[in-house]
Amino acid sequence: MAGKAYRFSSSASWDQRPADRIRQRVVIALRDTVFLAWLARRLRGLGWVVYSTQSGDQARQLCRQYSPQVAVLDTGLEDQSGWLTCEKIVREDPTVKVILLALRPEANSAAFADFVGKAKLIHQEDGIQAIINEVVGTTALVGS
Repeated sequence: MAGKAYRFSSSASWDQRPADRIRQRVVIALRDTVFLAWLARRLRGLGWVVYSTQSGDQARQLCRQYSPQVAVLDTGLEDQSGWLTCEKIVREDPTVKVILLALRPEANSAAFADFVGKAKLIHQEDGIQAIINEVVGTTALVGS
């Protein structure tokens, strides 16, 4: 049965293997491909199912399709900003905890992040371990 896709009919439709439903899922949308690959590899090493993209629109599609516990979004995505993508994801599924990743601190960015519904705003200069700690800590608080 390995490799077969299953579709479950419920309010959150999943199209994935049964084993993936048990594991924590994260959608990562970052502009920097090297940082994206590095973060995805680290989270996979911790047992996460990782769906990655460089597009805000595709991040929304992945969130709708796989119902992740967490989404990590770059605020500077090229097709649509991570700010706008965050607002749309949270509106479509309030159970997804969105972590926004900003290149550097800016005035009013924390207030705006609250406005769009993020769970946390992290600056890239804080490092990959800060992001991983937040992803893992966010799901521990949610109890998912």
